[in-house]
Amino acid sequence: MREIAVVVGAGGREHALADGLSRYGAEVWVAPGNGGMVQDVKLLPADSPGAIIQQFPDQHPLVIIGPEAPLAAGWADTLREAGFRVVGPSKKAAELESQKRVAKSVMTRYRIPTAEARITFRPEELHQWIHAEADWPHVMKQSGLAQGKGVRVVYTREEALATLREWTERPHIWREGVLWEEYLEGFEVSVQVVTNGRDYAWFPVAQDYKRLTPDPESPNTGGMGAVAPLRILDATVVEAINERILDPVMQYLTDEHLTYRGVLYAGLMITSDGPYVLEFNVRLGDPETQVIIPIVPVNWMDFWLALSEGVVPQIPPAQGAAVGIVVAASGYPDQPKTGLSFTLGEDLDQTRIFHAASQMREGRWENTGGRVLTVVGLGNTIGEARERAYERVRRIQFPLSYYRPDIGARWS
Repeated sequence: MREIAVVVGAGGREHALADGLSRYGAEVWVAPGNGGMVQDVKLLPADSPGAIIQQFPDQHPLVIIGPEAPLAAGWADTLREAGFRVVGPSKKAAELESQKRVAKSVMTRYRIPTAEARITFRPEELHQWIHAEADWPHVMKQSGLAQGKGVRVVYTREEALATLREWTERPHIWREGVLWEEYLEGFEVSVQVVTNGRDYAWFPVAQDYKRLTPDPESPNTGGMGAVAPLRILDATVVEAINERILDPVMQYLTDEHLTYRGVLYAGLMITSDGPYVLEFNVRLGDPETQVIIPIVPVNWMDFWLALSEGVVPQIPPAQGAAVGIVVAASGYPDQPKTGLSFTLGEDLDQTRIFHAASQMREGRWENTGGRVLTVVGLGNTIGEARERAYERVRRIQFPLSYYRPDIGARWS
């Protein structure tokens, strides 16, 4: 009898997780998934942990929770209490992501290097801070979940005031709070580790391209592409990340007796003074997952099962490299057009397409959201992987779509 795995989520990250599991013989369900996944997995229209429990009343399969919202809502707690094996932290532990003000408090308490910040729940107070600020640029950050779109780097007082006016019209933002944060100079990397709340093991280091375009002042998105592995962190920096950031987080989880069997993502800025935390996520990144799953040579079913049981599995070195390019619909990230038809074109060896917001309708592909596909190229080097990824993207016919032309160029 085949092992059963349920991946919670609907995006490209979840498609990549499901793809890794299915390659090792698992029966894979995705809840709720999207129409682009149906060729590979079974879809379960679940909008609550109860729906998963009802679907599997006796089997209690492995459940891997991909997105942040179900983790913040406590799905992992409910499923564990029902006897399921779960990859994902408890609701309380998930506050490291779901409440950025909580994460800042933890970092202050445990002396984890991060940007200095103040938090306010009142637009008029932030208005005063903006007018009093003399040093630019600055960072405005929503404390609550915002699907990767709640951070603005503002380069002038006018930009800050424009963002304030926009956010003032959304009362839910102020219920969670807004951080006014110093701007850090350096280069960004995504460090992701699997952990049981005490021990941890590193995935290959990746880099996410958050800006919509190569212009450093273009809007933040959920991610327009990713590259892995990046071998740019020397032993001194890795040691500093372990000792100053990851070890203190483990101490926090231990001190607070928090259940954490999953992935901790540290978005870092490597500055001239060492690594600083930009954000913590309590799950795999998207699109980083799409470039990590294909290059880590493990049996993914055994890997996630071990983690769900509190055992931190070993992670072997990456085999080759991967470059992922997100194909987005016109209008993304603010108002993406939907219902646009596209064709995938001819396949290409050493490439994969992970669906994030697509469905087949009347024999044609159409998009259902902004980030539609992640096209991944594989190779012995980043340059080789990049060449394949862009060649595969060029075979896709998708009017009114956009992708960044520079993913991986710096590392080729």
